[in-house]
Amino acid sequence: MGLGNDLSKFIPKDFGKKKKSIAKQSSAVETPRTEPSSAQTELTKTNVTEPRDERKQSTVAELDLPTSQHVLLKRHTKAVSALAWDAPGDSIVSGEHGPSINLWDFPTMDHTFQPFGTIVPYEGQQTRAIKYNASGTHFICATSAPRAKLYTRMGRAAGECKSGDMYVMDMRRTNGHVSGLMCVDWDPQRDSRFVTGAGDSTLRFWDTERMVQEQVVVVKTKQRGKVAVTACAFSANGSMVVSAQCGGISVWPSKGPFVRPVQHVDNAHSSDTSLAFVPASDHLFVSRGDACVKLWDVRNLKTEVAMAEGLVGNESIAFSPDGTLLLVGLGSGSATPNSEAMVAVLDSSTLNEHRRISLGEPGDVLSIAWNSTINQIAFGLSTGSIAITYDPALSTRGAMLGITKRSRTYVANTSTGPIITPHSLPLFREDRPVSTKRRHDKDRADPIRSNKPSMPVRGHGKGGVVGVNETQHIMKSIMKDTMRDEDPREALLRYAQVAESDPKFITPLYKETQGKPVFSEEVDEPEMKRRK
Repeated sequence: MGLGNDLSKFIPKDFGKKKKSIAKQSSAVETPRTEPSSAQTELTKTNVTEPRDERKQSTVAELDLPTSQHVLLKRHTKAVSALAWDAPGDSIVSGEHGPSINLWDFPTMDHTFQPFGTIVPYEGQQTRAIKYNASGTHFICATSAPRAKLYTRMGRAAGECKSGDMYVMDMRRTNGHVSGLMCVDWDPQRDSRFVTGAGDSTLRFWDTERMVQEQVVVVKTKQRGKVAVTACAFSANGSMVVSAQCGGISVWPSKGPFVRPVQHVDNAHSSDTSLAFVPASDHLFVSRGDACVKLWDVRNLKTEVAMAEGLVGNESIAFSPDGTLLLVGLGSGSATPNSEAMVAVLDSSTLNEHRRISLGEPGDVLSIAWNSTINQIAFGLSTGSIAITYDPALSTRGAMLGITKRSRTYVANTSTGPIITPHSLPLFREDRPVSTKRRHDKDRADPIRSNKPSMPVRGHGKGGVVGVNETQHIMKSIMKDTMRDEDPREALLRYAQVAESDPKFITPLYKETQGKPVFSEEVDEPEMKRRK
């Protein structure tokens, strides 16, 4: 029995589970190159090196990287050493190789891209690390000073860590760092707990509610003396903390005991090291140092899982939100920065290099921060600029809010000419009679008209009048007592002739009967004393 065409389209032709085959279309559209402007530029595609693995050749569109366009934030005068996004992606905090930290809020920005505030945690101290907590309400700042400072997202100081006693040899016996901080990281499972590392060979855990030290870890290496803990990072579940010191890497339980590390490897790198856990992973992390990047598994640190070499630059690394890509900032490795800032894109599982992207700006890349909410990347450059890359098809809000927003213009008053008020002139002013009571009260308030006597001055002088204490001091300095400078014998002999010629007291009573006193001229002292 044949079925009509209208009915046959509702009858299934096969049974079982069927796979949906939907052609995946790339959402990233590369826009053509236009002339750069002060507010918005597009990334250049020049100086892009070929990937080392030809089997993984891809374009920026296939990798879904939000790097088709970028804006520049210019306010720092020195190299940008630290960057931190808040969780929603509305604001970013940036620190430099100097004491200043700038606060940027994108919803309130216009096309000039100026920060809404600047703070200085410690005068003359370099900013080394800035981190937001998981909720984005506070951020912690680590400088070359031994104390970390806690701020709200609006830049108000919320707390400060204590510094330790530098004369105590055992670092477990002091309640703070005694040398400059090097790194800081938040506990992802607890917003009120963070860890700091410094140049005194210690990791210290802090509680932001009381701003006191909870635990201290003393890192020991084969090198004698104190070593600097250059990097520290929490795992995704907050159960472990990884630290890097003197080229070695140690794994510690976040809640103790801290007698010895769970895992340790020496000579992982030969220079300062940076660390970062793979997002949503509790055992995979990467380290960067001495122009190479290594992938490690905390369950076995004897050998690295993968390694990528030839990545010269500072220790700037950042993962994509899904953890599949790793961005590595490149530099010249010398005092002279690159003519064009470059970033290497690696596969986080194998560390194979996909490609290198040019930011279209001069300088070395010193810091990287990728926000997963708005899908935008911030790059801190050695020239003092911050390049925020985005893609209109992949990114939302953030730096895109201020591109088309113009600054407010205030219209000034254009009225010209003199303003004449004739009734204010003395010719047209009418003197109103003042009542007797008001005039009397006014005269009584005037000390000159009422002949009011001057009140005694208490304390320091007021109104050109010197107080009592000052007057006594001045009179004492003018009227000096000279009695101490006089000879008492001379003072008595001055009145001897007057007393003999005109006696007044006992002597006149016995003048007629008293004989003339005769004194012996002999001296009772021995001859030897007289000779002396």
